Amino acid sequence: MKIYLKNSEEIKIMRKAGEILRKTQEEMKKHLKEGVTLLEIDKIAEDFIRREGGVPGFLGMYGFPNTICAMINSEVVHGIPDSRKLKKGDLVSIDCGVLWKKMFADAAFSVVIGGDEANPERAKFLKCTEKALKLGCKAAKIGNRTGDIGHIIEKTMRDGGYSICREYTGHGVGYDLHEDPYIYNYGKPGTGVVLKKGMTIAIEPIVAMGNPKVKTLKDGWTVVTVDGKDACQCEHFGLVTKNGLDIFA
Repeated sequence: MKIYLKNSEEIKIMRKAGEILRKTQEEMKKHLKEGVTLLEIDKIAEDFIRREGGVPGFLGMYGFPNTICAMINSEVVHGIPDSRKLKKGDLVSIDCGVLWKKMFADAAFSVVIGGDEANPERAKFLKCTEKALKLGCKAAKIGNRTGDIGHIIEKTMRDGGYSICREYTGHGVGYDLHEDPYIYNYGKPGTGVVLKKGMTIAIEPIVAMGNPKVKTLKDGWTVVTVDGKDACQCEHFGLVTKNGLDIFA
């Protein structure tokens, strides 16, 4: 395992990459409405990133064909945007990356199309995932360990009646989209890698409403829950500090 601690100039670059990604997320949220297709959202994201001077971080990565990973309801991760029209009450997760001056930003969010009242069960699930992410970010303090992050994420989701898709994790971010260390969404307090000054990481709950068992579809990318119940993904990335994660996006 090789963990690359970032200096002040690198942190400045990553903060800018995060700013571009954060603005891109806000632009996508404006258009995530009933009747819109994921391909349309993908085009909006790519155009916005390029207008801001960035490069889509996922496009071509490991052969991935698009700017965003987009998942609806039972889709867990790595969904390829397509021409399906979003429906009221759909739970949509969008993962996106930005490359700026050779350094990456990586973050994800989820929304219920039409608002919480469109599907209260999905809204409750989403709020629990967001809570787990928030608490995980608070645990990302210098001197803590990766197990402290994973433990609070797992506890929060299990207390809500949900489960962890253990195959998928958070990770370090920097010159590579995925760097050491892995940030598991489960674990024991006081175990794992020690968090240090200069570490830039992505904390990324990837969770299921029901059974966490998953399978990959024939497209070779899209992962879905085996039981057909919903999944959700939320992610922040930023800098480990004495007070928790300084969130860049």
